[in-house]
Amino acid sequence: MNAVLLAAGAAQAAEPSVLVVAGIGMSLVFLVLILLTYIIAFQGKLFDALNAKKQKAASEAAVKSQPQPVQLQEPMEAPPVVEDGISEEIVAVIAAAVAAASGGKYTLRAVKRAGRSSWGAAGVKSGTEPF
Repeated sequence: MNAVLLAAGAAQAAEPSVLVVAGIGMSLVFLVLILLTYIIAFQGKLFDALNAKKQKAASEAAVKSQPQPVQLQEPMEAPPVVEDGISEEIVAVIAAAVAAASGGKYTLRAVKRAGRSSWGAAGVKSGTEPF
């Protein structure tokens, strides 16, 4: 029986004190927090470097994709056919709009008023007259 008590007493003496356990636990927690701080800081620098690289590539692409000045075409051989009653300013505005929208591929050849058929005029009249 004395041997059992001696063995039990030896087992109790091998356990660390409460202060040692608390000290080791708190120091371990703080070491892990410091390690996490360094990991997060490293990731922040890594992502900042990746974003800077993407922004640099985007700015280079923006510089390359700037519109080139439109090269003027040769003067037209014949002026466009214009219906009576349309001023030269209107023809110039329409020609400029066509050239700007097409990038200079198309030219203006004729300008005439778009008329409504009798059915179109009746539709406009019925849609705009008061109740």
